[in-house]
Amino acid sequence: MTTALVSTAVAPLLAGPPRTGRVVAVTRHALYVATGVPALPALAVVTPDAVAVPCALVTAEAAGPPAGVRAGTVACFGAGRLTAGALRVTAGRSWTPPRVQGLLHDGVCTAPFGKLVDATALPLLPDVARRAAEFAAALVTDDSSRLRAAALALLGAGPGLTPSGDDVLCGTLLACHALGRPVPGPLMAAAALAEERTPLVSAALVLHAIRGECVPQAAALLRVLAAGHDAAPALRGLLAVGHHSGSDLSRGLALGLAAFTVRGTRSRPSHR
Repeated sequence: MTTALVSTAVAPLLAGPPRTGRVVAVTRHALYVATGVPALPALAVVTPDAVAVPCALVTAEAAGPPAGVRAGTVACFGAGRLTAGALRVTAGRSWTPPRVQGLLHDGVCTAPFGKLVDATALPLLPDVARRAAEFAAALVTDDSSRLRAAALALLGAGPGLTPSGDDVLCGTLLACHALGRPVPGPLMAAAALAEERTPLVSAALVLHAIRGECVPQAAALLRVLAAGHDAAPALRGLLAVGHHSGSDLSRGLALGLAAFTVRGTRSRPSHR
């Protein structure tokens, strides 16, 4: 039995009545469980050196999931514990995933950050880049159907547990929250379909981003931007997340900051 810090975002699942789920992904440092709960579709059990995703139970031990636990393994959670095969986790103290609402003031200059991301982040795959460009263009219009279609086109675009298109969308949602803007209805509508269109792990992160919840590295970068400090060190921290997820998330942040700044400028009344 191992004790874990429980994210407050998913604490109700651990404290609630026992439920049955299944393991959907296992990596060297993490295990992901499908919960069957639409608002909180995934639980992660991660080691201390893994990325602390908002749905994570962070164990005290550095060892990853035990041998024999694989995708498809039945998992049980609730009543203060989670089990899957030989894995036994009991809920300990809680931790609170970062929330980025209102970190940036309206007049923040985002152009230098966009250039820094372009110079240092990994490039998007051509197809994802094309979809991201259409998404960026749709964000600055008032065409709801175009924006919804562009967001849906990003969901699931690219390989891996967290496809690049999803990370771009997450970054954009976090930028929206950081600027204190309401999430546009078309993005809410698209996110509601995430579980149907992309791997469950990624769909869960999109739903957390809808609420402004994110990995610590993204929040740290936004705080640096808010303070007007050199963003390069914090950006390097985000770029180190995953194989390409940090890069894709940073591109979504830059895209969203630029687009929502334009939307905000356009919506302000003119005083002449």
